[in-house]
Amino acid sequence: MTYCHCQATDQEFDQRTARRDLRRFGRRGPDATTRQILAAVREFPLPSQPVLLDVGGGIGAIHHDLLEHGFARAIHVDASSAYLAAAEAETRRRGHAERVEFRRADFPEVASSLPMADVVTLDRVVCCDPDFARILGAGAGRARILVAFSFPRPRWIIRLLIAAFNFSNRLRGRAFQAHIHSPAKMAGVLERAGLSHRRSGGTWFWAVEIFARPDSG
Repeated sequence: MTYCHCQATDQEFDQRTARRDLRRFGRRGPDATTRQILAAVREFPLPSQPVLLDVGGGIGAIHHDLLEHGFARAIHVDASSAYLAAAEAETRRRGHAERVEFRRADFPEVASSLPMADVVTLDRVVCCDPDFARILGAGAGRARILVAFSFPRPRWIIRLLIAAFNFSNRLRGRAFQAHIHSPAKMAGVLERAGLSHRRSGGTWFWAVEIFARPDSG
C-alpha cells in the first residue's frame, strides 16, 4: 500500500502540477476551502506557539500561513515528492526552514512515529484514500486539540464528475483514483476518537468540517 500509494500520488501530482499550484498560490493566496480552514484554526483558542501536523499539505499553503500567525512549528507529510520539493523551497524563501519537518510517506503508515500536534489538517486529502477510516483515524490519533479537513460533497453531479475523472485516469494508465466518502461515517470515525463537531463550511463542491476535543475551546 505505501509504495503503490506514493507512486500513484507522484504520478498524479507531479512537478508541473506543483509549479502550477505554487504560482497560483503566489498570485491568489490559499484556495477557498483552505482559507476557511485557516480562519477556523486562527479563531480557535489554542495554547501559545501551537504545533501543526499538515497531512497531504501540497505546496504548504496551510503552514506557510499559520507559521506567520503564532504557530511554532509544523510537520508536513505528503506522498508527492514534487509537492514536498515545492513546499520546501517556498518554506526556505519565507525563512521558515528550521520550523518545518517534511516527510514523504503514506501518512497512516507513519502516523504513530510522528509527534503529537495541537492541530491536524487534511485539506482535500481524504478523497485521495479509499480507506477514509484509516487516514482520519490516524489524524485524530495525532491531534491534541483540533482536526480540520475538507472533502467532496456527495452530490450526484459531483459523483459524476469524479467518476469521469477516474475513468479518464484509467484510460491514460494512471493508478490514482479519487473517492467520495459518507460525511456521517467520517464524522463517526472522529467522534469515536474522542472529538466533537464544532463547525461546518465549504463551497459548492467541497465541504469543510472542524472537530475538536470536548474540553477545548
